[in-house]
Amino acid sequence: MEKSNQASKKQELWMFLFITIVLFPVLSILLVSSYGFAIWISQLLFAPTHF
Repeated sequence: MEKSNQASKKQELWMFLFITIVLFPVLSILLVSSYGFAIWISQLLFAPTHF
């Protein structure tokens, strides 16, 4: 039982590190870039064309 608990704690630590170091930064970059892309496309399609 003790080894299983220790392995579970190690796996939990690795998962926490993966989420905080890899997953959250990647998701935030994707979210911000997709928002910027959506704004760019909306301005491209719906902005007035004054020259």
